[in-house]
Amino acid sequence: MLCYSSKLFWGCEVIKRLDQAKSLSDQLFDQCEPAAFTELLELFQRMESPVLDAVRIVTCFENYFKARLLMAGYVIHQMDVSACQEHHPQFVTGRTRKRLLQNTTPISIAEVKRAERREGYNVKPLRTLTNRTVTMSMLLGKPRYRAIYLNDRAPDDQKLLSVLRKLNETRNTLHFLNVEYIALGGMPVDEFVFLRDYVSDHVDALAERTRNESESELKLGEKEVHDFLPDSETMAFDD
Repeated sequence: MLCYSSKLFWGCEVIKRLDQAKSLSDQLFDQCEPAAFTELLELFQRMESPVLDAVRIVTCFENYFKARLLMAGYVIHQMDVSACQEHHPQFVTGRTRKRLLQNTTPISIAEVKRAERREGYNVKPLRTLTNRTVTMSMLLGKPRYRAIYLNDRAPDDQKLLSVLRKLNETRNTLHFLNVEYIALGGMPVDEFVFLRDYVSDHVDALAERTRNESESELKLGEKEVHDFLPDSETMAFDD
């Protein structure tokens, strides 16, 4: 999931052209060169699908947050309110017991397994979970969720939250990175630079650290598979 997050982000055309966009933006706003405005607009207009880029960037961070939840042992799939009402009332709340506790509070995987009396290795789906995952709006909006993957007091995380909220709202419009969006101030190029740095420092760094930590386990798994397979010579058939 972490690797997929990175691929989504670095595959965005706006990120690939960010150095050029940053240069033109600096010329326009720092050096007051009017011609740079036209060049900047033309640069964005040449991008094939800026709205798709917005979706990719938001999805990158959505996957990153969900990966952090999983790594911390929390459920990322939406729970089935009917199943919870009928079998596991500890997961519903409110006076009418019709609201999922999950809507405001992360639920641990261990809690769900314990409630369903699952022990050991079991591939059977958990009946309290649906095939839909929690939404980005929930991941951005609920403090108890954010506490797992963001620090609301850290300046970088505060800025990330603000940028992603704006981007999450904008991606559903047809004005992302078009002429009107840029002309009206939209999302400054510096905010894309910030996102690029955040992905490098946090998303990519976590993915690399996770790969390094699990490398020995992967090698052990490869060895077990190799030892399990028959020797290539014994697989050959005589003519």
